[in-house]
Amino acid sequence: MQVKRFVLVTSAGVMRPTTFPYTILNTFGVLRFKRMSEQLLEGSGMPYTIFRPGRLTDGPYTSFDLNTLLQATAGSRQDVTLALSDSLSGEASRIATAEAVVQALQSSAAEGRAFALASREGEGPGQDRQRWEQLFTSAQP
Repeated sequence: MQVKRFVLVTSAGVMRPTTFPYTILNTFGVLRFKRMSEQLLEGSGMPYTIFRPGRLTDGPYTSFDLNTLLQATAGSRQDVTLALSDSLSGEASRIATAEAVVQALQSSAAEGRAFALASREGEGPGQDRQRWEQLFTSAQP
């Protein structure tokens, strides 16, 4: 069986591990290893898409971090911003991140690209394939 698309979700900050607040996240080299996994995928020859979401909001709250303490939710921030560089900061809804993965599997515009992903105020694309296609196509550095 041939892999049609490998979608990898890593983290915001993989390209800037020495910049605050990512220095904290990279204390034990986590961001360095996430970036290494991206590089291995990029060089594998497999069709891929990479997502680098910001701090994840919305449940499940399974870790012992600030998000769990605050029970952070996206609320009315359902819209999505994509960038082709690791330039976005802030939060990303787990719901929007999961939907981005599903939509990327069906989009030729998402193939071979790495996207930073953040949530912002607004309704968002939901499951609308055309709106996702527009986001993948128009993403800027």
